[in-house]
Amino acid sequence: MKVEKCTSKIRIFNKKKEGLCLLFLLMRVSSFAQTGLDSLLNVLDKEIVHSAHYEEGKKQRIALIKENASNHNASPEEKYRTNLRLFEEYEAYICDSARHYINLNIGIARQNGRQDWLNESILKKVHVLATSGLYAEAVELLETIDKRQLSDDMLIDYYMAFENIYLYHAEYAQDDEYRPEYLNRMNAYRDSVLRIVPKGTYRYVIIKGPVLVDRNRQKDAEELLNNFILKLSSNTREYAIVTSILAFVYQLDNQPEMQKISLAKSAIADIKGVVKENNSLRALAELLYREGDVERANNYMKKSMADASLYNARLRNVQASKMLPMIDYSYQLEKEMQHKKLQIFLGVISLLSVFLIFTIGYIFRQMKKLAKARLEVVCANNELKKLNTDLLEANRLQKQMNDSLTETSRIKEEYIGRFLGLCSAYIDKLETYRRMLNKKAASGKVEELYKTLKSTQFIDDELKEFYLNFDNSFLSIFPDFVECFNSLLPESEAIVPKQGERLTTEMRIFALIRLGITDSAKIASFLRYSITTIYTYRSKLKNKSLYRDDFEERVIKIGSFKA
Repeated sequence: MKVEKCTSKIRIFNKKKEGLCLLFLLMRVSSFAQTGLDSLLNVLDKEIVHSAHYEEGKKQRIALIKENASNHNASPEEKYRTNLRLFEEYEAYICDSARHYINLNIGIARQNGRQDWLNESILKKVHVLATSGLYAEAVELLETIDKRQLSDDMLIDYYMAFENIYLYHAEYAQDDEYRPEYLNRMNAYRDSVLRIVPKGTYRYVIIKGPVLVDRNRQKDAEELLNNFILKLSSNTREYAIVTSILAFVYQLDNQPEMQKISLAKSAIADIKGVVKENNSLRALAELLYREGDVERANNYMKKSMADASLYNARLRNVQASKMLPMIDYSYQLEKEMQHKKLQIFLGVISLLSVFLIFTIGYIFRQMKKLAKARLEVVCANNELKKLNTDLLEANRLQKQMNDSLTETSRIKEEYIGRFLGLCSAYIDKLETYRRMLNKKAASGKVEELYKTLKSTQFIDDELKEFYLNFDNSFLSIFPDFVECFNSLLPESEAIVPKQGERLTTEMRIFALIRLGITDSAKIASFLRYSITTIYTYRSKLKNKSLYRDDFEERVIKIGSFKA
């Protein structure tokens, strides 16, 4: 029991899901159809604007045919074919001109005893009479033809001529008591056509489609017509007629969007083909009028009436004249409403403009105040930037001074310690040296005493030890001095201390300069060289260096002490 309940719930859920999917699909199709319709209506609007261009092309073709037919020595057959070409150009363009050229062919056929030409010309004239509203005359002319003499192809045209006459009759007599009779006769001739017309041909499709609709087989009619449309060019009369029939099918199948799309396609084809005997543009105008698109409906209806007047199509004029006053009235009413709305909008805009002027004035004053405040802020910022710059410079100088003081303090501490150590050591050494001399003097070794006093060995040894102590003290403060000093010289001029030495004489000179002793006399006294020698060393190294202009200044900056 529980399983059956679960199964039932699942089925209900699936049905709901299918229903939602179908609804979503229909919404998507409707959206796409609306997008396609809007695009087609925009194309149709542009084609109406350019319709004069297409008409000019037709006039040029007609003029060319007439020019080529100006030969008076042409044979009857050549004249017949030329008139037939002119008839075909005028057939859906200007009814009276089409009748003129087909009447010429009727005369040629009778003069030359050509019954086939006569039958063909009569059938074509009947079609023009039917489209122009002369139904009785068309039937009377058709009855002059002996259908037993017609070929199968002409017999199809014969039945289709009757079918067209009664179709137009039924359209004309919308609410008349004779309308059903006209429809019955039309259907009878349609059946006659379908019995002999080859399947899949244009004439078969335009007859079979409406027959399927009469039998409530709209889907079959849609499929037949849509499949056949693929074989047609979109700027032909055949395409316009098939799409107009398809619009009728969509109307009965309650698909208004697809109906309008088909009517728009048919109207575009009519304009490109310069077809003045058209019905799709008028039908589309009526649909758009009912949906509230009055302006577009008005334009389409006026274009349809102008075409019908040029062609002299009585039925189309009657159909359009019934709707045009209503559409035109609605259009004018809409224009008046728009005019009133425009006046209201102008009043509102005027008030808003006054308010806007006051607002702009207020904003302008506020902007001036804001600009002044910004200028003051900019000035204050500039002053603040200047103060910050001065403060940063003061901090930099203070830091530099602190570093210099720290470095000086470190140097003093280092050298004071060394100095005190050396003094103590020298006192001890002098005491030892005094005792040694006293001992030699007491023992009477005068000659050895004199020899010792005369020797400089003691002094040389002490100087050597003194310089070693100086080197060690200096390099303990500036451990990278040798590398940094050589970086100021070309690589080929780098100075390398000898084995057992830490600094060379040149380096000691610049080490003293680094310690702040820049006087050559003091340097000479310290190192026990002449002033000239010190000058020579300094100049020589300066000239060899990579920085002749500020060599000694760069030496002074080597290895600045950092706490």
